[in-house]
Amino acid sequence: MFKTLRLGMRYLEIWPDEPVLGAIYRENRVRYVLNAAKYLIPPFIFFILIWNFIQGGGLKGVDFLYTQRINWPMSVICILFLLALPLQGYYWAGKRAQTELNVKEREFYVSLCQRLDKTPAEKPVFMDLALILKEGLTKLGREILNEL
Repeated sequence: MFKTLRLGMRYLEIWPDEPVLGAIYRENRVRYVLNAAKYLIPPFIFFILIWNFIQGGGLKGVDFLYTQRINWPMSVICILFLLALPLQGYYWAGKRAQTELNVKEREFYVSLCQRLDKTPAEKPVFMDLALILKEGLTKLGREILNEL
């Protein structure tokens, strides 16, 4: 599982951030949501801890540690749920990176490899496509995306 998560992180780093690709593939949207989660999840965790304090009677003079002892199971479950959301995105990306290309994508991959003088993989996966797209965009420009 950790190998898949690391592969998903690497895959989303490699995948080119092009609007044309965003209309065809989901990777740009997943990356956008994961980047937004980096900024949105910490305030939600802070809110859960403060709400836990208030619900435990914290505003009525009850000690902070006492309120944490009363409500900690629900708080821990909520925080773990929030922390698991980005992991699901990276896990999806890792599985996607290992998925074989369909016929049309494979044809595009092979033609792009030929234009870049690279040998195509025998059974290309989305990670291979991401690597060759990144290299193709830097060497050949955005015109290669018109073939998609």
